[in-house]
Amino acid sequence: MKAVGEERGLATLEMTLMIAILVPLLFSILEFGSALERWLAQDAATVQAARYAGEIGGDGAEVRSLLADQLRASGIDPGAATIEIAPARVGWREPVRVSVSTEYRVAIPFLFTTTLPIRSSAISRGEVNR
Repeated sequence: MKAVGEERGLATLEMTLMIAILVPLLFSILEFGSALERWLAQDAATVQAARYAGEIGGDGAEVRSLLADQLRASGIDPGAATIEIAPARVGWREPVRVSVSTEYRVAIPFLFTTTLPIRSSAISRGEVNR
């Protein structure tokens, strides 16, 4: 009978150790998936804004409004994003670059909390003949 009691305590200890390892691993996978989803949404919005900037000939309120709407639709606060559009004015076949930087807070229980920088950049060609 004494051996059975020792094994029950050992099973409890093993389960406790496995939970302490598996819970942070599970949350790490979920946080990584959420960060990847955010990066993909931000990247798609950046590409769309670069194409639109090429169509209208560079930086403009319309491009920034489109980008803000796309980021907001993806659950990203456009006020917290750093947006760069260079150059401000482009002509036919000249490159225009749109860059967006945001930060994503990652919190993994029992391990750490940090902030990941998420950056996207896209280049398009101007379609306005000036």
